[in-house]
Amino acid sequence: MTALLNETDPRVKRTRQLLLQALSSLLAERSFLSISVQDIAARATVNRATFYAHFEDKYAMFESLIREGFQEQLESKLSMEAALTAVNLQKLIGTVIEYLGKLNTRCRAQDRRMDPLVESTIQDTLYQFLLALLKKESGRPGSPETNASVMSWAIFGAAVQWSRSERAKSQDALAAEVFHALCCGVMGS
Repeated sequence: MTALLNETDPRVKRTRQLLLQALSSLLAERSFLSISVQDIAARATVNRATFYAHFEDKYAMFESLIREGFQEQLESKLSMEAALTAVNLQKLIGTVIEYLGKLNTRCRAQDRRMDPLVESTIQDTLYQFLLALLKKESGRPGSPETNASVMSWAIFGAAVQWSRSERAKSQDALAAEVFHALCCGVMGS
């Protein structure tokens, strides 16, 4: 969002939500690449200038849609106030796998070019979520940044691999394997 907007103003929040909802509804109808800024603005019943007051371009808006959707999914399953316990780590892993699975199922073939943006947004959001949880705790070996990086890439990588495959394993089976790898290590120690 541009610095000129008061992000706490309810009207600004409402307009931003209208724009994001417009993009989401358009994505249900057609590919992202076929959607223009004018299409989004018209669906949201705002003008193009209003769109650009909130987003640099449709790619920045798409990134916000993915980031906010994924953050909502994470926060619906795991509170930011929660400790990173074994149970909560299992919930987190399952949530990432579920989200990527649904996203890849809904994604149109024409939009596969957007995969790098989607994936980097999800991985970064997961890293930031884990980092916030780890920074609240002390006593873990290693820095919170390194731990969050290793954990986020392990979870994300396994989830992406699974979501792109024939999914021979269930979500729960994969989540259990990722959890075991993170907690016990691949060396079995």
